[in-house]
Amino acid sequence: MLFSYKWLKEYVKDLPSPKVAADRLTMSGTEVEAVSEACGGIKGVVTAEIVSRERHPNADRLSLCEVKTDKDVFSIVCGATNMKAGDRVALALPGAELPGGFKIKKSKIRGVESGGMMCSEKELGLRETSEGILILPNDTPLGVDLREAMGLDDAMLEVSITPNRADLLSIKGLARELAALTGAAFTEKEIKVADAGAPVEKSISVSIEPGAPCGRYAVRVIEGVKIGPSQEFIRLRLEAAGIRSINNAVDITNYVLLELGQPLHAFDLDKISNRRIIVRLAKDGEQIETIDNKTRQLSSDMLVIADGVSPVAVAGVMGGKGSGVSDGTVGVGTTNILLESAFFDPSTVRRQSRRLGLSSDSSYRFERGVDIDGVVRALDMAAAMMKDYCGGTVAKGAIDLYPQRFENPVIQFRLKRAAGLLGISIEKDWAVKMFKALGMAVKESSSDTQGSPRLEVTAPSYRFDIRNETDLIEEAARLAGYDRIPAAMPVVSMTGGSLGRRTLIRKKINSILTGIGFSEVVNYSFVSPALFALAGGQGGDGVRLINPLSEEQSVMRAVLLPSLLANLQQNLFQKNEEARIFEFAPVFLPGGKGSELPLENWKISGLMYGRRVQWNGPKEPLDFYDVKGVVETLLEGIGVESPHGAEPLQGLDSGYAHLFHPGKSAAVKIGRTPSGGRTPSGGGKHCGVFGETHPDMAARFDLKGPAFLFELDVDALIDVSSGIKKYTPLAKFPESSRDIAFIVNVATPYGEILNAILDLDTKLIENVELFDVYCGDKIPKGMRSMAIRIRYRSLEGTLTQEEVEDVHAKAGKTLAEKFNAVIRSGLNP
Repeated sequence: MLFSYKWLKEYVKDLPSPKVAADRLTMSGTEVEAVSEACGGIKGVVTAEIVSRERHPNADRLSLCEVKTDKDVFSIVCGATNMKAGDRVALALPGAELPGGFKIKKSKIRGVESGGMMCSEKELGLRETSEGILILPNDTPLGVDLREAMGLDDAMLEVSITPNRADLLSIKGLARELAALTGAAFTEKEIKVADAGAPVEKSISVSIEPGAPCGRYAVRVIEGVKIGPSQEFIRLRLEAAGIRSINNAVDITNYVLLELGQPLHAFDLDKISNRRIIVRLAKDGEQIETIDNKTRQLSSDMLVIADGVSPVAVAGVMGGKGSGVSDGTVGVGTTNILLESAFFDPSTVRRQSRRLGLSSDSSYRFERGVDIDGVVRALDMAAAMMKDYCGGTVAKGAIDLYPQRFENPVIQFRLKRAAGLLGISIEKDWAVKMFKALGMAVKESSSDTQGSPRLEVTAPSYRFDIRNETDLIEEAARLAGYDRIPAAMPVVSMTGGSLGRRTLIRKKINSILTGIGFSEVVNYSFVSPALFALAGGQGGDGVRLINPLSEEQSVMRAVLLPSLLANLQQNLFQKNEEARIFEFAPVFLPGGKGSELPLENWKISGLMYGRRVQWNGPKEPLDFYDVKGVVETLLEGIGVESPHGAEPLQGLDSGYAHLFHPGKSAAVKIGRTPSGGRTPSGGGKHCGVFGETHPDMAARFDLKGPAFLFELDVDALIDVSSGIKKYTPLAKFPESSRDIAFIVNVATPYGEILNAILDLDTKLIENVELFDVYCGDKIPKGMRSMAIRIRYRSLEGTLTQEEVEDVHAKAGKTLAEKFNAVIRSGLNP
């Protein structure tokens, strides 16, 4: 926001230089981004008077003027036509400089030498357009610098105001802050309203409906005004602050807005139906055409200013076109003004401003909060200015509706606590002076329980950010200067932190997968309903966001794999035909009964696509056993010693069935080994899935070949993983291996066969390996031939042939009895 230094000095006469003032503000936490001269591009332009004006001897459209300053007379050739002898003008003499770096020098125009240039407002950078040269008031002294004569010798402070400091959004507010920072005296302006008209109640009635979020509403009436251009000083100050001049009435409301920070609105009183104002909530279906010529649809939670028929303004945001002040250029001009000043609930203004897509200087301030006790003061200032600069008569008195008076918070300020938090000494006399300079009421209070002095501080109505003792301590820090607070390290006992189990297993998983060629991806946790449905709508309708960024990001993921398939599709679009990616992230499922929060489960998912990497041979397509190997490597790496094998996917998790090939996928089961033995066959907890993509899914993502996926439950892995590496000493005694070939039903899982053999004698059976499976000729239908190799070894001595044959015979007997296997070879008759 831009602030005029000269305007600030109207409140703080002894204000230091602009640069010093800017430094003090910045060191107090209010950043001044820049300090610049107002109209700094104007140099060497002085005031002068036209002595005579004659026609140019060689040009019909040019004039030759004699122009005098306080010292000399100059011949000036000019193309404007709006001047006459006796007018006071802005004269740029040779050597002068205008905005844009344009330098003035003597020149011949149509054979006549011109000793300078009489300037227009556009050439001086004061307006965007002008129809002739600038004509100054007749009492303007001659030969003085134009910037001084017009009050343009000013500096502009560009200040960044934080959202919590709404009190600084005005000349008065920033001046009060500077007075407190510099120790200079702050002088309040006296405002007097000559309200000699009839009582205001005869011109208008005002009411606030119950439930309307309006803390205070006040109006005045000015009758018999004349709408026209603003006074020069008002126009210049508004334009310097970046506000376009409209007319004298509207400009005055903006002028008061800049000076006091209180938004005002001027209605054409004759356009208010039934001469009645009602502050109320809008009705569903109501509309209003605002002054930007757009029709706005209103809802029942929006606050409006209405007359006896319909809304005439969106409260705190923008006025209606039908009730606005007019200069008579189009239609009948305004002669009677209803002037409004109010306090509207900040959250209400913020909500309706966002919903309507409307933002204004007024809404910017109402959203942050205006001074509820300054409502009438701003109203009186605007009414007094309108009488002076618009003419007319101010009706007697003001209507001021203030349903519930604001109670200023009273806060206890402990000097010892402030000193302890800031690390600097806080003197009582300094604190009292500081708080009073900020407009707070202060009185001494009884000491606290430790005998430390206390102050009782009452925050003013314009300081919404002062609500407790900590806020007062911050004020003390600001005014003392943040540069005074010493930089000191806190004295604390430092202890090393420890990583949680999920973080530890994540680091392990990341290391394992990146070590075998995978790359980690990070996706949004929210996806489109279409992508969510690819997992069969696992989790029902899913967890939907109340206020999503878009429909494409409206549902929380219940499965990670569709996101990985979408990543693969994007890679294929970029001609990257090889992909090995994984993601470690949470999924979200609807909460149980009575729970408003969703369930959050962490998963590790991976995807493989393309060809198998073989350094010493041709690249072959990936298959089911590649992803199976990755899962086994991962489980082994995190310390899952004995996965309980894989089972057909159908029936175990229908949520994944849409993603995986029905005959080339499996569910993973794991479990914790009980003390003293193995988990029984068929036991274990389901913890994930792996396999080849379903053909429909491959087609959905335009895959040229199958992708291979896995997804494991992290919490299940944490339960069974072990961070301890078990050491097995090198064997001192030789092994002995035996093979068994047998025919068994194809429905018999190999995992059950493996566990049954290992359970026979865990001390002697070191390993069981399946090395052949055959279905075909000479094998009955529904059966398969399997061949396993059993390795025997003792840690206590060399096994005898009898010992080996005894355990091997038990293995054959177990296969025959438990699985109805027909032994083909490998046992002695």
